[in-house]
Amino acid sequence: MAFNFYGTFTIGQWEELRQFALIQATDIGARVAWLNREIATVGTFNTIYDPNTFLPVSFTAAGPTSHGAKLLQAYRALGGFPEQDFLLRTSDQPVYLTQGPAVNMKDASGVAQGGFSDVFTNGRRYRGNQRFDRDLGYPMEKFKKWQLEAIKQKREHLEYKIKRALDYSDQLQIENVFLQAMIAPASTTDVNGQIANLIALFHRPGAMNIIDDVLDIFGFGIGRPGDTAVPNEIQTIPATDSRLF
Repeated sequence: MAFNFYGTFTIGQWEELRQFALIQATDIGARVAWLNREIATVGTFNTIYDPNTFLPVSFTAAGPTSHGAKLLQAYRALGGFPEQDFLLRTSDQPVYLTQGPAVNMKDASGVAQGGFSDVFTNGRRYRGNQRFDRDLGYPMEKFKKWQLEAIKQKREHLEYKIKRALDYSDQLQIENVFLQAMIAPASTTDVNGQIANLIALFHRPGAMNIIDDVLDIFGFGIGRPGDTAVPNEIQTIPATDSRLF
């Protein structure tokens, strides 16, 4: 993997990455233009849920000729109803476990109430173990088996494509917002700003992540951290191959 380092590296490794980043910065404008075109092609999904019942109200994709809108239209043409058949959520609507009521001591005996939640933000409850599914599961599986091909053709294949298009659209929009912020006027998150922030971290007090060796572009010379609390540690660096900076 290129630039295969994380939080500990040499100046040589950093310089290789910095120079590469400066070259890539010239392509950001073109990348943003491509992202805008791709988002228009795929479509921007909008998933609306009832805040009271947590049930889906509307699934749409902006642009009547977009890929997402056509997939939803095809799903409905085959007799499906997306708002009833499956749950779609864009990345700005995460599902997580809600906060339960505060712990409340019921009486002097020490029996506590509250402090637990089993309801998620989409209204679904935590089900726990379902130990007796088998009795009804087997006949239900047999009931689905004879129509399995129709289920796949009229529902599952399109559901998969719709979810993949929604996720792809989400990822394009996230990248677009990030890059737009980088090229905005007076931006502090542009390439030069990010480089300046990283260099400031290099020189923070007590940092032992960056090895001052511009010739070591593979990081082979990175040793273990030296213990500054040990007397004369600086003098023992050559013998132990440890690092203090």
